[in-house]
This record gives sequence, structure tokens and C-alpha cells, in this order.
Amino acid sequence: MIAFVVCAASYLLVAVILWKFKMLRRQYLETIFMCIMIFGIASLCQPWTFFLYQNGFAILSTGTLAYIMAIHMK
Repeated sequence: MIAFVVCAASYLLVAVILWKFKMLRRQYLETIFMCIMIFGIASLCQPWTFFLYQNGFAILSTGTLAYIMAIHMK
């Protein structure tokens, strides 16, 4: 649960800062969040490090929620 909150807060903070300076557009955000979702899936499937496996679901769900928010922006 702590990992999910930290991931969500960090993604939200970066998105707000970059959105404020108009550096990110919707098409870039969608691509970035899709890559985060793929990294979350890869973290759950990899056998090398327990840390990535332990936090893989938090990364995956945060990327999914951020992607849903990104596709609903104007």
C-alpha cells in the first residue's frame, strides 16, 4: 500500500509540474503511462529481484490509473 501511494504521488507531482509548463501533451502522456504499465507487467513476471516483484502491482495499477486520466484530458 505504501508503494502504491509513493508511486501515485510521484507520478502526479511530475505530471502536474510538466503540465504547468506545457511540456507534456496528451499523446506523450499516453505513451509514457503505457510504458509504465508494461514495466509493471514485466516487474511482476521477472524472476531476478524480489523488490520489483513486490512493487510490480503498485507500478502497474498506478500506470493504469494515470493512463485512464490521460485519455480523458482535452
